[in-house]
Amino acid sequence: MMEYLKSYMQPITVACAFFPVIAGLFTLPFVVKHYRKYGGIAIMRTIIVYSFILYLMCAFLLTVLPLPSKEAVMAMPDHPIGWIPYKDLYRGMQKVGLGFSTITDLSVWKKFLKCADFLQVMFNIVMTIPLGIYLRYYFRFTFRETVLMGFCASLFFEATQYSALYGIYPKPYRYTEVDDLINNTLGAVIGYAIQPVICKFLPTREEIDEISYEKGEHLTILRRFFGFILDIVLSNVFFALIEMFIIPLNGVLVSTTVSVWIGFMFLYFIIIPCITRGRTVGQAILKLKTVSENGEKPKFRQIIWRSILLYCFEFFMLYMSGLLCVTYISVVFIFNNTFKNMMIISALTLIPLSLMLGFILYIVKKWNTLPHSHFSHTKEVAYGLPKRRTESVND
Repeated sequence: MMEYLKSYMQPITVACAFFPVIAGLFTLPFVVKHYRKYGGIAIMRTIIVYSFILYLMCAFLLTVLPLPSKEAVMAMPDHPIGWIPYKDLYRGMQKVGLGFSTITDLSVWKKFLKCADFLQVMFNIVMTIPLGIYLRYYFRFTFRETVLMGFCASLFFEATQYSALYGIYPKPYRYTEVDDLINNTLGAVIGYAIQPVICKFLPTREEIDEISYEKGEHLTILRRFFGFILDIVLSNVFFALIEMFIIPLNGVLVSTTVSVWIGFMFLYFIIIPCITRGRTVGQAILKLKTVSENGEKPKFRQIIWRSILLYCFEFFMLYMSGLLCVTYISVVFIFNNTFKNMMIISALTLIPLSLMLGFILYIVKKWNTLPHSHFSHTKEVAYGLPKRRTESVND
């Protein structure tokens, strides 16, 4: 049995290895969607959604890994679709001698419970039990919807196997059987049935929504940080598109590209907020805006000061800190440089960064705000807070 379990470890290990990448790609859309819908993100919601993504990755990889070579697949015998339910399970019963005459023999049952045919059935059932739990608990699926989704998920797995991983292999290297459709659907049903017991001590979906709404009533540092990151990402994406389609690829001077970049950043971080009453593109997506200290529309000079301090000073600090870490790693582990060279790098990077960081901490301690807000006399606020569902019904 332990040898059988080892075959499942590679897919799970691969899923865990690739999960940070998939989670990173999913983070920004997830944050945008929930900040716009609720105004905040509950930690429990994040845990549930990301664990669901990890589960889906594990379930999919369990159906396709390990990947054999094409030569090994060509040498495999052809195996038609198994239309007869539990044919292999019945064969396993025959192998160990389990029948009407031995139904009370515990030694025979021990052999049967350890045979690969029985374990295959059990693992196919267990694999989709979490699916049924997630569908009922978080997505609030009905019993019929859960049965249908369990069947469709299993059908997707079987189609992936029967298509030889969508044509990558010359023929299927995994068996496609009706048993799997039945077992996977049964697993989702079992998950649906046991969900109230499994999730007894977890908050309900309504309670998670309520926590998100409560968080949305207060502008958190995390929401402001995501707005900042969103603006950095979008501004660089937009400028990359300009470089590809507007700036000529040949014969363009570096100074011209720099001038276009400065002009674009001025447009993105200063002109657009002036036109949209203090909103950059990233802020507008997360329903944030910049206002003056008295809550009015910020003046042109305030937006300029805020943008210069935020993106040319504080973001520069963040960028240089990351660059410093990379530099130290390359010096110590790659180039194996001398102690003298490390001291020179420290003097040129660490000391100025320490001074700037000390200045920022001083501003935060004295005025409880960052320099870009303090010196520009502005602040960031949320607008258009969503109504709670109970309030919408009462209205």
